[in-house]
Amino acid sequence: MGNVQICINTVLPMFIYILIGVVIKRTGMMTDAENKRFNKVLFTFFYPVLMFNNIFKADLAAAVDLRLIIFALAFITVTVAVTWAVVVRIESRNSARGAMIQAIYRSNFVLMGIMVVQSIFGDAGLPVVTMLITIVIPFFNIIAVIVLEYFRGGKPDMKNMLINTIRNPLIIGAIAGAICSVIHLSLPYPVETVLDGIAAAAPTVAMIMLGVSFDPSAITAKRRDIMICLIGRLAVIPMIGLPLAAVLGFRGPAFVSLLIIMASPTAVSTYPMAVSLDSDAEIAGSAIMLSTPVSCITLFVWLLIFKNLGIY
Repeated sequence: MGNVQICINTVLPMFIYILIGVVIKRTGMMTDAENKRFNKVLFTFFYPVLMFNNIFKADLAAAVDLRLIIFALAFITVTVAVTWAVVVRIESRNSARGAMIQAIYRSNFVLMGIMVVQSIFGDAGLPVVTMLITIVIPFFNIIAVIVLEYFRGGKPDMKNMLINTIRNPLIIGAIAGAICSVIHLSLPYPVETVLDGIAAAAPTVAMIMLGVSFDPSAITAKRRDIMICLIGRLAVIPMIGLPLAAVLGFRGPAFVSLLIIMASPTAVSTYPMAVSLDSDAEIAGSAIMLSTPVSCITLFVWLLIFKNLGIY
């Protein structure tokens, strides 16, 4: 019963935050335009500060786990390859193919990773998940450009990919945090207090804004493709990847970080990426809308299974 309570305490707050966001939208307290502007503030200010703060305070030598990094990147690469092979067999439209592959492999690791790991392990788990976010998110972005450009009939611009990766606010925050940590920069107490406050607020605000973004009417008639994305993202990938991670000996924050990579919903960033690269934005948007609330249930199940097995 104790394990059930731990998993409920981890997942239920996320569901409540999303529900609060839904209520905010339904009552008209925030318009779509305001939602977009606030999300921009969130991902260009709040989350970079969170990345900076976590890495700045971390013991970088202890946080960097090459074995964990290699496994995460290898698993994502294999996932993309297998998903690609399956999707091209079951879907004939190239625009839908790119959108489906991205919706299946690309998880909302930034938003949910920090919240879940911190909920289970407290601040002690943050260095591992933050370090992994710094590596995985640019990798997600690069693969997305390659996949979507291929099915658009274009050629990935490696120079622009590199520039956009470096200019990503999350990466800027992470690099700044790493530099300040390495040089042992000492910040004034009031500055540390402000950084801690912003960092603490970021995951909660992000979950609420996800609820504000929820729009059931965006779920289109392309039900088959959307359901394939949903099952692949929330069931098939974790069903294969999590036992493998457990067998390979990953435990504690490292395992839970992998669990979020494999079992969290489709990343919100898949939608603007699909729009900008002429992919099927309806599939991308619908995958986000459906996978987010459903993941509150599936994440609970995966967390409970591996908690009962003593993996974390």
